[in-house]
Amino acid sequence: MRGEMGRSPRTLLLAGIAFLVTVGVLFHFYVAPRTTVLPLELTRIQRLVSPSATYLDTATFRLHRGVPVQNTVAVYGDPRAGDERTAVWVEFSSLDTRDGERVDYHERRTAFDRRTGLAVDCCGGYVDEDPGVRQTGLAFRLPAGAEPRSYGMFDPVLRREAPMRFEREETVEGLRTYRYTYSAGPVKTADLPGPVPGTSVGMPGERRVTVARYTEITRTIWVEPESGLTVRTRERRRDTLRTPDQVERQVAFDADLTTSAAEVRAFADEAARFRRWILLTREWIPLACGLLAVVLALVHRIGARTRRSAAAQHQQQVPRHDFANAG
Repeated sequence: MRGEMGRSPRTLLLAGIAFLVTVGVLFHFYVAPRTTVLPLELTRIQRLVSPSATYLDTATFRLHRGVPVQNTVAVYGDPRAGDERTAVWVEFSSLDTRDGERVDYHERRTAFDRRTGLAVDCCGGYVDEDPGVRQTGLAFRLPAGAEPRSYGMFDPVLRREAPMRFEREETVEGLRTYRYTYSAGPVKTADLPGPVPGTSVGMPGERRVTVARYTEITRTIWVEPESGLTVRTRERRRDTLRTPDQVERQVAFDADLTTSAAEVRAFADEAARFRRWILLTREWIPLACGLLAVVLALVHRIGARTRRSAAAQHQQQVPRHDFANAG
């Protein structure tokens, strides 16, 4: 009976150690990796604003200057089209003046690897209703665990992958971020329907001329590396009209667009919460379980030593019977 009572605490200690080790391993190798995969279902809206932009009204060919504009980018997940490895998101991007006049619009559907964020060719992808556009590089954002290195990022306006380089670490709203930048273009993005009056593009000697829109973009993003979430975006965009001889004839759009201060704070709070959850599941809980397991192991060891010492002392106190002197 005493042996069973003595073994019970030891058994409980060993069971507790095994439980803590198991929980720590599960959180580090199972829960944390599943926390950081990009989601199937998503609703995210970002607004880039410029207080003073230049744009050309292609209906009247009147050039407007100093106009406030906003580029609203809405991203929605299509959970029924994805699976454990692949997600499908649809993005709508509308560039409008403060008065509601649309300057530009783009739409795309993109499938991507949920762990790497890299675009994959499947699931009915398209860019501006063109299914033939090959989307490569990072589809929408960096994955969790972003590194201070270069990435390729797909640009839906330019319809191509652009090399995005890491620049430096910066603090945004008290949050450590990685700053990345890419520049691409000028790239032909649209043909204007039909010839336009020569006077509208600075060619008074020509009655009608054919022109195409060319776009050049420099985009800078600030990313919280643990979550991979973008907390701030700055975009320098310049569109021009060119004739077939590649001569730049007219500015069509020119603006510096940035994330509003209110949205920067909201995105930073979201990234900070995500970062805490990642660290909790990947490091803090496993570390706490490991420390508790070590404490229980020490208690078990001390208890074993105490029991051995008590047993040895008891053995020394038992009187011995001297058979030589018996009788």
